[in-house]
Amino acid sequence: MENITIAIPSYWGSAGGCSDAGEVIMFDHPTPLNQEGTLARLLDSLELIRSEEFKVVILAVANTPHLTRDVIARIEEITKPYSSLYDITVLHSRNLASLRRALISEGVSEAACELIGLDSYPAVRNMCSLAGILSGSTITVFLDDDEVITDKRFLNKAREFLGTEHEHRMVQAVAGYYLQPQSFRLDMDRVPRWRSPYWNNAACMNEAFEVIIGRPPRLKPTPFVFGGNMVLHRDILMKVPFDPLITRGEDIDFLINLRINGIAFWLDRELSVRHLPPKVSPPAWRSLREDIKRFLYERKKVMDHEGIEGVSQEELMPYPGAFLGQDLEERITRTNELLKEEYEKLQDKRGMDECEVNIGLARRNPYKGIDTCRHLQDLTTRWQELTRAAAGRVIQE
Repeated sequence: MENITIAIPSYWGSAGGCSDAGEVIMFDHPTPLNQEGTLARLLDSLELIRSEEFKVVILAVANTPHLTRDVIARIEEITKPYSSLYDITVLHSRNLASLRRALISEGVSEAACELIGLDSYPAVRNMCSLAGILSGSTITVFLDDDEVITDKRFLNKAREFLGTEHEHRMVQAVAGYYLQPQSFRLDMDRVPRWRSPYWNNAACMNEAFEVIIGRPPRLKPTPFVFGGNMVLHRDILMKVPFDPLITRGEDIDFLINLRINGIAFWLDRELSVRHLPPKVSPPAWRSLREDIKRFLYERKKVMDHEGIEGVSQEELMPYPGAFLGQDLEERITRTNELLKEEYEKLQDKRGMDECEVNIGLARRNPYKGIDTCRHLQDLTTRWQELTRAAAGRVIQE
């Protein structure tokens, strides 16, 4: 039976929970250190799959470096009661720093070792991959700590297709999906008016979900993936990295990286987890800005790799493809104009100013000069040097 690691990043911030107060690394909803958080709830839900053998690696992620010691202590406190139930290890910036020093002393390049870290979403996902490699696992399951397992056959389904041939292609990457909390569909009633005309990503997602999740067959190639419910074969982890140049949407960007490497991501419509994120309300301009940067960069990557099967706007429709077209700048401008009107009604000058910054970002497009082909080639070379050197090692306590 395959050796399985479940990799779970857990994001933490200062006790006050104020997103701008001293926050160096911007994550969506880090748990304040003085709150209970969601990690224990997920670990409780693993009871459903205890009949299976698996390892658990928790990645301790602090949104500012000076909190690292407290975050590690908090996670160790949470995981201690579960250590008799599961094989649990905590991966954090300190044992990663030790790994980095050891690898450099053995001749691994500084450039490769620069990929070791927890300072962004793609960096954290790369460390989830590294967790699976260091654990010696054939299969790594990526979960997030704001989810729960509800299916006692979850691991059976997770590994069912991996390593098999389907439609004359080898299956090496399988995606599940989120129940939010009961349906895979997003609630359209929650879409604000300023989003509806040009930036209704929920409608595009639901259209994609209906085709891929809502209809048979059970296993099919997918243009989207949920980062908190992925199952990846070791060969994939060793070969293909998450791209540090993207700040959000690292999961779908990774799917594009796989397609560039000739590898399909398959979605299993029976592989679900329940998604129960905390109720947080970041400023609308900020969430929109992260989307703007994400889609500007992904569009450039898709354009640079035109001609590779599976890597085109049309082949990524309806989501994310709807946001990768030549009309992206117009969508950004018009959406921010509508959002600015909402801020104007509230007499929120900062919100109005930030909308103008978003419009300027689209006009400037900091990604237009990036050669993503060369960037990915260099990134992949460094990642493969790192993973080859890490293979056979273990996570130090």
